[in-house]
Amino acid sequence: MAGRGLIVLAVMLLASAALAVEEIPEHRKKQIRKACPAKPRVAPRQARKVLVWNTPDHLYAKDPHKGYCVPYGSYAMQALGEVSGAYTPVVSGDLAMYLPERLKQFDAIVLNNAAGAWITPSDADMDREEFKKLGVDKKAVEAALRKSLLDWLAGGRGIMALHFAIAANRQWPEFREIIGGAFIGHPWNEEIGIDVEEPDHPLVAAFGGRDFRLADEIYQYGKPYDRSKLRVLLSVDIPRTNMGVRWIRWDQRSDYDFALAWVKSHGKGRVFYTSFGHRAQLYSDPKVMQFYLDAIQFATGDLEAPTAPRPDRPQKTGPGPTAPDVRAAKMKARKVPMPTEQQIKQIEAAAPDTAPAKPARRRKVLVWGHAWTHLPNPFAEKAIEILGRKSGAFEATVTDDPRLLLADRLPQFDALVMNNIHEREPFLPDGFSKLGPEQKEAAKKMDAAIKQSILDFVRGGKTRAGKEIPGKGIVGIHAATCALQGWPEYGQMMGGYYGGHIYQDVVLNLDDPQHPVNACFEGKPFRINDEVYTFRAPYSRKALRVLLSLDLGQMADPGKRPDKDYAVSWVRQYGKGRVFYCTLGHAPATYWNPLFLRHVLAGIQFAMGDLPGDATPSAR
Repeated sequence: MAGRGLIVLAVMLLASAALAVEEIPEHRKKQIRKACPAKPRVAPRQARKVLVWNTPDHLYAKDPHKGYCVPYGSYAMQALGEVSGAYTPVVSGDLAMYLPERLKQFDAIVLNNAAGAWITPSDADMDREEFKKLGVDKKAVEAALRKSLLDWLAGGRGIMALHFAIAANRQWPEFREIIGGAFIGHPWNEEIGIDVEEPDHPLVAAFGGRDFRLADEIYQYGKPYDRSKLRVLLSVDIPRTNMGVRWIRWDQRSDYDFALAWVKSHGKGRVFYTSFGHRAQLYSDPKVMQFYLDAIQFATGDLEAPTAPRPDRPQKTGPGPTAPDVRAAKMKARKVPMPTEQQIKQIEAAAPDTAPAKPARRRKVLVWGHAWTHLPNPFAEKAIEILGRKSGAFEATVTDDPRLLLADRLPQFDALVMNNIHEREPFLPDGFSKLGPEQKEAAKKMDAAIKQSILDFVRGGKTRAGKEIPGKGIVGIHAATCALQGWPEYGQMMGGYYGGHIYQDVVLNLDDPQHPVNACFEGKPFRINDEVYTFRAPYSRKALRVLLSLDLGQMADPGKRPDKDYAVSWVRQYGKGRVFYCTLGHAPATYWNPLFLRHVLAGIQFAMGDLPGDATPSAR
């Protein structure tokens, strides 16, 4: 029996060891110690003891940061105290440290990425006599431990919290209030621009009062985060940061407020939090290590620093919809009018009451473009919105917000309408040429993310797990083929680029009279006065199914193409998705032409997949 007991004990010890915070390589320990300040910024007022709190063993197996930032952070916080002499570190994951009689020995706690509901006692904890004294069950014991920590902090002690520490104890709302926010995602894991909001604040002295760049997994925060309750020190410098990353929670951060470090008071106590602490390399960066040490000295009460919320805050802006007053000013400057009430009534009257096909489900269409770049844009916006609403075919969202084109938001739509996009680079910000190098690089990254998102949206594909992703639809109206001429994949997808135009009365031939998108014409030629484009490469009937073209039997050859091939609208397959394009749509009156509106509605339904139609190329 004794032998069996020893075996069981050995197994238990091995299991415990497997869950304990890992050792890091010796050469990394040397790098960390080398990065530690040789002395603290201020001399401790007395001998200090700091608890470096790691995720308890029973939770560590599921800790998302085990194996890298937890062990690196643990060693770094220990080394900071030992090298600088600012405090004596005590590294632990033993919940008994929060018993009132034990907690009082510490001047501060460093929450080193500690994850999970660590304030809740484990079954093993409940078997210990010291916990039994606190209550008869876990709920009572946890309540006592919570009170112990809150009283300790309010009495004048301090907390320094790193990175994922903010996501712990989700069952305890007051914990989030103490730290100052809630983790709601990590959009960035790359180098970003960082705004030092208060250059003369003692806790950012490590950065010399200057904005800087840093690569890490960067968090964003939701309620109870509130600048009126804390003092923000660092935040994301939006113009110098790639805002094209996925999963930015714009629903909670419409104010562009992406804080990265802050301080606050709790009673007589002090709280510091920073997003930094994911990448192991940070713990070998002298500036970051000085930043951490200053924060710990603030928590212990040795380094005085203001914690009162500032009455002002940086006015941050970023990608988003154009403000109404700015849009109006740009339209006025470009002499682009809004449709009048009478013209809107004409569009309403001309739009069909029903759609060519019954929608398979509730459909959403994104109508994207800058209203001021081309005369017809505001008319097209209104016409497409009316088409969807009146026919019941879809709900239109009309915007120029580039964020809706990103891969985490665009898939909510069934089709994307490129509304007379007339710019070479519509996804780059105004004044791009005047931006600094870092701002240009950030803007280019978002531009690239948008372009990739659009391609993926239309052509579909597979997830990493091999699950099929269906293709969606893209629709081009008129000047959509003028845009993005430096993006070859766009030209291939849309079917061609603008190569010239005529503006006159034209007669249109039905190249495919039986095609469902052409059903509105009832097999008859279509006459209209409008601006009609001619196209250059990659236009080819070998890739497109042409629906309408100039009828040179009933009108003069414009003399723009030797092959006399003047396509006006077409469809095509692109990957698993569908494309519809129509060059008509320059003249405002076109938008109250009933046949044009029915043709466009059918084209949108084809793109969404509700109106089946042959997309086999009609090569001559």
